[in-house]
Amino acid sequence: MDDLCVICPGSHWKAVIEGLLERTRHLGIREITYEVISVPLGRSRLLARSGGELAALNRQRFNHCLVILDADRCADEREPEVLQSSLNETLATAWDADAQAIVVNPSLEGWLLEAHRVFSRVPGLRGHDLRRWLAESGHWPMESEQPDQPRDAMLALFEAFGARPSAANYRLIAENYPIRLDRIETASFRHFILTLRDWFLP
Repeated sequence: MDDLCVICPGSHWKAVIEGLLERTRHLGIREITYEVISVPLGRSRLLARSGGELAALNRQRFNHCLVILDADRCADEREPEVLQSSLNETLATAWDADAQAIVVNPSLEGWLLEAHRVFSRVPGLRGHDLRRWLAESGHWPMESEQPDQPRDAMLALFEAFGARPSAANYRLIAENYPIRLDRIETASFRHFILTLRDWFLP
C-alpha cells in the first residue's frame, strides 16, 4: 500500500499539493509514496457532498487519505468547521483516524498569498512590489494579515501584470514556498502540515 491519497478539486490544487509533497524535508516528514487525485467535474461541490465516499473507494490502496476543498466553492451553507467535522465523521467509517478532511476557508489562494514574496519567480511578476500593489489596489490592506477575498486578489494581481494563473505557476509557487510553521497564519495550511507530521514523522 502507498502512504497517502490526497483528493482535491481540480488541476490547480493538484499542482500545489504535488509541489508541496515533494518537499518532505521542509514539511518535516519522511519520504512518502502518494497519489494526488483531482476532481475536475463538480470539484469542491462534489467533495463537500461525496468526499467521504470517494475516499472510501481508495481505502485498500492507501494507508492515509486527505480530502481537501475550498469553502468558497462548495455551495454548502454550513460553516467550514461544521462541514469539515461532518466530512471527518463520514471518513472515519472507512478510515478510522487515518483520514482527514481539510476545508480551506476561503480558498487555495489564501494559502499561496502568504508566500507572495516568491511570486517573483512567476513569469510576468518579477521586478514588481506585489504586496504594495495589492494594498494600493484595495485587495489586501497593509494592516490586514490576509485579504478578505484571496482568490479575487490573486487573480487581479496576475491579470494586472500579465501573468497566467495557471496550474504550472501555482506549482512554481508551492515549490518555492517558505514553509515555516511558526510564520504560517492560515489555520487550514497549518492543519495540513501538522496532519502530515502526525502521520509521517521522519
